[in-house]
Amino acid sequence: MKLRRILTVLVKEFQELFRDAKMRAIVFVAPLIQILIFGYAATYDIKEIPTAVLDRDNSTLSRRLVNQLESSGYFKIQFHIQSPAQIDTLMANGAVWCAVDIPTDFGKEIADGKQSALGVSIDAVNSNSATITAGYLSGVIARLNDELIRERAASLSAAPVRMATVENRLRILYNPDLESRNFNVPAIIVQILVVVTLLLTSMAIVKEKEFGTMEQLAVTPIRASELIIGKALPYAFIGMVDITLICTVAVFYFKVPLLGSLTLLFATSLAFMMSTLAVGLLISIVSKTQQQAMMTSFFFMMPAILLSGFAFPIENMPAPIQYFTYLNPLRYFVVIIRDIFLKGAATTQLVDQIVPLVALGLGALALSAIWFRKRTR
Repeated sequence: MKLRRILTVLVKEFQELFRDAKMRAIVFVAPLIQILIFGYAATYDIKEIPTAVLDRDNSTLSRRLVNQLESSGYFKIQFHIQSPAQIDTLMANGAVWCAVDIPTDFGKEIADGKQSALGVSIDAVNSNSATITAGYLSGVIARLNDELIRERAASLSAAPVRMATVENRLRILYNPDLESRNFNVPAIIVQILVVVTLLLTSMAIVKEKEFGTMEQLAVTPIRASELIIGKALPYAFIGMVDITLICTVAVFYFKVPLLGSLTLLFATSLAFMMSTLAVGLLISIVSKTQQQAMMTSFFFMMPAILLSGFAFPIENMPAPIQYFTYLNPLRYFVVIIRDIFLKGAATTQLVDQIVPLVALGLGALALSAIWFRKRTR
């Protein structure tokens, strides 16, 4: 293997890549736009849930409940309705996600020490949002119940009342504010990186076929491994520039904490890109046109992203799918980048993820070189 031949391919690839101003924008500007859009969009936090209230009681307590719902910041009371039929109409039209039906004599029954049930309707088309909404509502009701118990206990005794309670000393580690953006943005970085490196690399060799220069490369003394490395290195460089840019946006714009080592982050990013670049080259080798290469890349990317643990825990997937994810490099890098960002994880803590990631990358590169050699004979 000669460095001079690799450098020749590398320089040629850079020249072709940056000759077009549109391509330069796609390579460097598009990832920044993506992280800005996805960074805002990819959040599980729900605020100002559009809500309707049917207050049949109109008592001091019912108004207090409505005020607490709105002051929580989670609910936005958009409709004060007069009949139960309006609930179904508003829910069917998508005007509200939640409706609270406060029964007649709600305040009186609570004052008499009786239970009074609220009627709650939640739009569960999005089951995740419905679960979160139900949790928010339960929290508001629990706080109101606690206030009522303390007020009643105090009213029954002229002396100060000391109530025995169970204290919950909760420790929230690594993401104390429970910001879903801190969890999602690192995984979005992985998605952007795989899209950029895989798509660009999948065009690297197939374009030589379309331009008719593949036959010229086949008769040169350059080895398959040298050509593969020369074709991959420019996109590895682009990937490193892109991850630097989007991590900068994540940390300084979205305020995602980066507690770990930058060196470890970049080193594991290179290990990850070995896999994506190799898969991209393999797609490019077996494809006959750039359009075919692009479609094949998307065919690989969609399941790879969905099975990475980005949004759906791998532990909840069926056992055969879980075994299949061991061949997915995104599975390992999503864990690595989240742990580096949020836990400040060291190399020793990530060995179980780094070793299979590197092994997959080396194996994919070797397979690309072997396949290319067979195709050019």
